[in-house]
Amino acid sequence: MANKPLTILVAGPDPDATRAVEDGLAGGTGGRDRIADRIAVVHGFADLAARSAALAPDAVVAVLETPDPATLDGVFRLARSGACAVVLFADKAPPGAAAQAAEAGVAAFVLDGLHPARVRPILETALARFAAFETLKRERDEARTQLADRKLIERAKGILMQRHSLTEEAAYNALRKAAMKQGRRIADIAQSVITAARIEL
Repeated sequence: MANKPLTILVAGPDPDATRAVEDGLAGGTGGRDRIADRIAVVHGFADLAARSAALAPDAVVAVLETPDPATLDGVFRLARSGACAVVLFADKAPPGAAAQAAEAGVAAFVLDGLHPARVRPILETALARFAAFETLKRERDEARTQLADRKLIERAKGILMQRHSLTEEAAYNALRKAAMKQGRRIADIAQSVITAARIEL
């Protein structure tokens, strides 16, 4: 990640609030050979979701002095979308805000700790956490898909075995051959078999 340029959207209520983050991002390379990051700054949070969607950043860094519930909710919704890593700096936060941030998937929530020298390390840690979490979600989704596919295939095999007096192996081979012939997944063929059986009923 050290040599990869990042697209970062910095959001805050005004230029004074975002200056420390901008300074930290501009000067926090640590002397490494790094291609310049693309940094966009927006003041105000009303169009944060739209700006993020248009820019497709690697990370959104939100700076809130004393966040109101509506602004926090907007940042949390952005984090829940999973579109990018979200880093939140705040001077103060209402009770329960940290727990809400964690539940929403905010990669880093820093209270009363915004200093330019800390911005880059916090951002890089947040990006690493976000990437690890996305990997876990992808693996979970793949496992769920595989389980759902297996259930479809088992049901389709049962239908073929009952209707055509096939062995389990022969039923599976029939599904596999149909999938190969049609250039489709076995699970898709299985779903077609199940759907056809329902229509016949």
